[in-house]
Order: sequence, then C-alpha cells, then structure tokens
Amino acid sequence: MFGGPLTPAVKNLILANVVVWVLQQLIAPFTHWFTLVPAEVLPWHFQLWRIFTYMFLHAGFGHLFFNMFGLFMFGCSIERTWGTRSFYRYYFLCGLGGALFAFLSFPLWHASILGASGALYGILVAFAVLFPRQQILLFFAFPVEARVLVAVYGIFALWSSISGPEGIAHIVHLGGFVTGYVLLRWVGAARGSRFRGRRGGGGRGDVVGSVKDAYRRWRMKRLRKKFESYYEKRSGGDGPGAIH
Repeated sequence: MFGGPLTPAVKNLILANVVVWVLQQLIAPFTHWFTLVPAEVLPWHFQLWRIFTYMFLHAGFGHLFFNMFGLFMFGCSIERTWGTRSFYRYYFLCGLGGALFAFLSFPLWHASILGASGALYGILVAFAVLFPRQQILLFFAFPVEARVLVAVYGIFALWSSISGPEGIAHIVHLGGFVTGYVLLRWVGAARGSRFRGRRGGGGRGDVVGSVKDAYRRWRMKRLRKKFESYYEKRSGGDGPGAIH
C-alpha cells in the first residue's frame, strides 16, 4: 500500500523531473525560461506555459530528491487505486492550483517559483483521504496516521503562507493542498475509483465524470431550495395558525 513498485505515471514524472534538472545544470538560462514568475504570466507578457513548466524545475538536488521521494512513497498507492490517467489529471490540477495561489501574494509577483511541491501537497491530501489510518514513520521513528500527518502539513502550509520565511513559496504549497481537497471533497475525484473494479475499468470518469456529478448535485440542491422557499411562502399565506 505504501510506496511499492513504481507505477507508470509516477515513474514518468520522476524521470521527467530528473531530465529537466539535468537540463538546468547544462543550460544556464533554462531555469529562467520556465520558472513561474506571476508578473510574466499576466496579460502584458502572457507567458502561460510557466504555470505548468514550473513544477518540473527544482532549486537543487536536495529539493528534487525529497519531492520525488515523496511522490514515490505516496503517489504509487494512489495511482494503483485510481488508474494512471486519473492520477495524471489530479497531479497536474493540483500543480496548477498551486500556481494560481501564487497570484494571491503580491510579493511573489516578481519572484521565480519552481518545484513540484504544490502538486505533491495535493498527493498528500489524496493519500490521507484514501488511506487515512495508514501508519507513516515521522522522521523514520515515530508512527503517525496519514490523516494526522497531512492535517499538520496543511496547518503548517497555511501558517507559513502568512508568516513563513522568504525563499519558500508556502502559498503554492497551500494552493496544491486546497486544490486537492476541493477535488476530493466537492468534485469527488476519488469517488469513481472506489467502484472501478465493479465497473470493469479505470475509467476516465474518475475526475471528469465526477464534475458532472457535482454539477447535478448542485442543481438538485438549488431546486430543493427553490421548492422550500416556495412552500414557505404558501404556508405563510394561510396565516399564523395554519396547519399542514
């Protein structure tokens, strides 16, 4: 359940990140071309590729190693549960969510942001939802349930995004965390995977189909509120002593 043999998407993502890191070492301006600089993405520059490419860049070997280690340890179990295509979608959506949160912090508008941490925080949320009681060795010594550890990470990301040290884009971590939670809680990205075996495949509906489900639920909720409002008005019209 935890780690295990490399799954296709996790393997490809690790390989892509390593290749990009090598290119960063070989080509001096490579990092500058592809980091996320919010001011460069805004309409007067419109370098939209940066909100995607930043998540493949890293500041150093340690940054790369720990992000890829986390992706391996938590991502493989999720991909085995959801399927490869759904895992890719979720991973990149969390990375994009982290990028969008960077625009909420004016001091970061001219900063160069890089790393897979935003997407990785989304992976942590998914792991805690799918395997909440899985024991994780904190500092390789102290067993902690996944849901507890991820909750602590989320609180830390929130606090650090407000008062954390410069040099780390904590708000991007928070963005990946929040995006992952929204996908799982309101869009229901994980719901389809629970019935994957029953439906006979790793269907593309894990994320895309669940958006339709979320819309239908919203429509039903809205109609129910309209009906309740209408019923209350009708009831009120019969006077305070009316009984139905």
